[in-house]
Amino acid sequence: MPETRQHDRPRERVQAEAIAWMTRMNGRVSPAERSDFETWLAADPAHLAAWQEAQLLWDATRVVGERVAAGDPKLAAALHLVHEARARSGRRRAVAFGGGITLLALIASGWVWLQHPSFLQDLRADEVTARAERREIRLGDGSLLMLDADSAVVLDLDAQERRVVLLRGSAWFDVAMTGQPFVVRAGDGEVHVLGTAFDISILDGGASVALERGEVRVSRDGKEVMLEPGQGVSWNGEGLGEAREVAVDEAMAWKDGRLIFDRARLADILARLGRYRSGRILVLGDLAEMRVSGSFSLDDPDAALRSLSATFGFSVRGIGTPIVVVGP
Repeated sequence: MPETRQHDRPRERVQAEAIAWMTRMNGRVSPAERSDFETWLAADPAHLAAWQEAQLLWDATRVVGERVAAGDPKLAAALHLVHEARARSGRRRAVAFGGGITLLALIASGWVWLQHPSFLQDLRADEVTARAERREIRLGDGSLLMLDADSAVVLDLDAQERRVVLLRGSAWFDVAMTGQPFVVRAGDGEVHVLGTAFDISILDGGASVALERGEVRVSRDGKEVMLEPGQGVSWNGEGLGEAREVAVDEAMAWKDGRLIFDRARLADILARLGRYRSGRILVLGDLAEMRVSGSFSLDDPDAALRSLSATFGFSVRGIGTPIVVVGP
């Protein structure tokens, strides 16, 4: 029989075990339980890594809770519950079973918020990329799809119509000419093509398209815009914009592992960088609307954060931890 090895177990299972141990070790621990914990920790390097990640989450909620309160009241309220649970365990009160489950749920929900905020969305998707992963996918009709990191799509290709829904992230399409319509939906807008290559990205509250070659028709709420190569258009809650000239090479630089932008919203750039690192990046106050420019490798998003901070004068706290806070 093939050997069953600990490190072949699903990462999610190991992370769940680490969260459970974190919950238990913050209460009264018997010598036998401590011995069991140390045995679990030593059984696999993945256990130690998951335990350290759970510790970072535990510490990060304490460190940034007050700073986040002004920028994200809902998160601040959730963190307050975790702080209360931590304080109770720190005072070594007896932990009832129900209380332990509550604390486990709080930590687990924080872990989901940090590391897997889109797990329900992923259940709907046909193709998903992890953080820091870019992947090419050959579709059944011969079209080529490239997904940026932390992106997800739903595919519905049949003889009458080919439809793709971009749930999040960015995607590049090189559409095969088959005679059937090819439609990509992002947010509440649609891109209609026959044979073309273009980039499409979900942005905060909307989406944008940049056309490399061919011709596309972009529609939203009855308005339509035709794009020619080298043009792009964006849409959000206020409606569909007008066609404009775009630097296509810059818009599609993510395919080669770079992020190039000129006078882009800081919030949008931080969201792109966030696809290439674990944890979350929070931006406080009006900084989200700051316009920034730059060119960075996506292989080192934390270096890009440091460079942006030095260039544009805002503070970045928590680099190297699960929660990074960008503030004045």
